[in-house]
Amino acid sequence: MKVVGVDIGGTNTELAVVDSKNGILKMSAFKTKSSASFADYIDDLSCQIEALTLEHSIDSIGIGAPNFDSKAQTFCPVNFPWDDLKPFNLKAHLESLLNIPTFLINDANASAMAENRYGAGNKYKDLLLITIGTGLGGGIIINNKLFAGAFGYAGEFGHTKIEGLDRQCNCGSVGCLETVVSANGIKKSYAVNMKEIKSSVPTQIPSVKTIFEKAKSGDKRCQAILNFTFEKLGQKMADFIHILNPEAIIFCGNIAKSMESYLPIISGFCEAQLLDDFKGKIEYGISELLDDKMNVLGPASLAFTKAEELVS
Repeated sequence: MKVVGVDIGGTNTELAVVDSKNGILKMSAFKTKSSASFADYIDDLSCQIEALTLEHSIDSIGIGAPNFDSKAQTFCPVNFPWDDLKPFNLKAHLESLLNIPTFLINDANASAMAENRYGAGNKYKDLLLITIGTGLGGGIIINNKLFAGAFGYAGEFGHTKIEGLDRQCNCGSVGCLETVVSANGIKKSYAVNMKEIKSSVPTQIPSVKTIFEKAKSGDKRCQAILNFTFEKLGQKMADFIHILNPEAIIFCGNIAKSMESYLPIISGFCEAQLLDDFKGKIEYGISELLDDKMNVLGPASLAFTKAEELVS
């Protein structure tokens, strides 16, 4: 069985043909925001997917999309820059164009499906996946099945609130966890803490990778910023644990690649907030799929699951 897995990311859109036995057969990618409009982006994406379906016999298509509404079957990526953004039914569009069953999922939930099929799901049947990249999201696996919620939005950890935080979030609210724990959040913290920087103009702020590198080499200011970031994450994670009682919390996303040395900070601040019945029972770890193209394996997992349901 072969499927196409697509990840619509804030920076790149990645596509892959994935075989149920042999894994990823082919990958391609293009810059998400290189299109002039949302309509142009849909056309570009459709052409890329169609090209893969002409090269391979595809059973189904899975797509990880931001701001996907599973009831309406539409997505509308609110953080993207186009003026013509509106809820769009990509499933109906592609099925009409290609006559191949197509399924969408919230992008963070797609990562949770990948983790459950290919990664930590081999060890834990109940887990939280927290994905830290440009933003902050998550997925919930209960008894080896994705819990997506009534509208597909379950696991929007990034928009839970930090008391006393007045940072404006792209979602329109104030004080969201994502404004601290994300690539954009770390940059905001850097700007706030750098006295010589009077504004948050992106060119004045180093990359997040550079901030991690400076912290590792002993830069006290960068160390303080990252410590603050992961202290807040640890404190907030206690809320998630009290509600969901998982066996493990697994971190993924581009930021997770640099987080190994910060796990003691995260777990320490988290455990300090937990009721005694919860303490010492949670495993904290970094996804082992970070270098295995989790972005496309998640949507591919959805495509496999749905294709298997269709033939069962």
